[in-house]
Amino acid sequence: LDYLFHLYEQCRELLIQVQNIAKERGEKCPTKVTNQVFRY
Repeated sequence: LDYLFHLYEQCRELLIQVQNIAKERGEKCPTKVTNQVFRY
């Protein structure tokens, strides 16, 4: 259970980084990237 929680924390941090990169690039549709992240 601790492993899953730790994995969730990493996914959340990665998602935040992806959102920040999308904002910097000014992309209007970062949903494709977020969907790829949620698949893992």
